[in-house]
Amino acid sequence: MKNFGLTLSAATMLFLACGNPANEKKEKIDTIDSSVVVETPLDQQVPFAVANNYFIKNDVSDDKNGVHKIENQADFDAIFAPAATMGDNGMPTAIDFSKEYVIAIISKTSDLNPQIDQITLKQDGTNLLLDYKETVGEKQSYSIRPAAVLIVDKQYQGDINVRSHETL
Repeated sequence: MKNFGLTLSAATMLFLACGNPANEKKEKIDTIDSSVVVETPLDQQVPFAVANNYFIKNDVSDDKNGVHKIENQADFDAIFAPAATMGDNGMPTAIDFSKEYVIAIISKTSDLNPQIDQITLKQDGTNLLLDYKETVGEKQSYSIRPAAVLIVDKQYQGDINVRSHETL
């Protein structure tokens, strides 16, 4: 009989907890929050590929640091040169400027192991929103000028706005 009383008490508490208005309110808040995350065409991800095995030419001045939209081979060749390496993926990534263009992110020369990463590109109406993070690491015995070369299909057009650019 004692076990029956405990079971009945537990069942009653469970029943009351399920009908608690505080729990209903929490469920409603969760529903509202989850409905906010709706992807709209005005803020859609733009696919891109990162070109490998290119370097910035030594005669490219520091005024070229920043973000550039490059739409033809001649302008690309004025800044970048191919850098083939050994191995399966040693050839520079092919870029077909008749179908694609390049967004180049060029940073200043540093001996603190600079990196450009966490890159996202979104279409927002008539603009492209580029977001990336620049980080620096430990001191090296040499300096490099980091760059990221993004290959984008020409169907995604617009002025490029840099939304965030952090240096740590």
